[in-house]
Amino acid sequence: MEIEEKHNRSFIRIIIWIIPIFLFSLSILMVLYTPVFQDYAFKVKSWFASAPLYEGKSPETIQKLSLKSRRNINSTEEKLEKLRPVKPYIVVNTTENRFSLRNVNGDTIRTGVCSTGKNELLIAGNKRIVFKTPKGIFTVRNKQQNRPWIKPDWAFIEDGLPIPSARSAERIDYSTLGDYALEIGNGYMLHGTLYQRFLGLPVTHGCVRLGDKDLEVIYNTLSKGSKVYIY
Repeated sequence: MEIEEKHNRSFIRIIIWIIPIFLFSLSILMVLYTPVFQDYAFKVKSWFASAPLYEGKSPETIQKLSLKSRRNINSTEEKLEKLRPVKPYIVVNTTENRFSLRNVNGDTIRTGVCSTGKNELLIAGNKRIVFKTPKGIFTVRNKQQNRPWIKPDWAFIEDGLPIPSARSAERIDYSTLGDYALEIGNGYMLHGTLYQRFLGLPVTHGCVRLGDKDLEVIYNTLSKGSKVYIY
């Protein structure tokens, strides 16, 4: 009986301590979330944000800082202006294997499926080659019709064939790239394909393959210097 009474007294003491702490915490939360307090906090934050930037500085220092800020703004605006397309451009979505051809204003001219890198690894001797489409902002560097493909070593390794000499006629393929090819650098191109049924799938060695009709429109719309956005 005595033990039970001691236990009850201990429990009561705990409750006596917990209730004030709970009420105090609740009151703090109520104050913090009242409109009056939040409005006051916003005013304090705004005051710090709008505090004079040049307070305590000499006129000469203020002028130098102002000129530096203006130069930074001008530099940023110039960089942004360079990114703005001044010609029709194309956007390639490597996740969904789709393209969107757009005019200078960003309006869609044509959209459809394409094929991009299959993201597979090929070990060629000491080299490890990953067949993936690069992402970023590129530029059409050159345009060609009926361009032959000069097959690299990995094309023969992948097919399990012996590698011919560098000048061998076996390296020249006149059909793989289709009727049109647009180079975007580092060996990557937008080009046609013999395998139309695979369009929309990630099956290429890194280039962007397009259907015949889509490629013809793209070739006739884009010019040297047009932007190619790949993501």
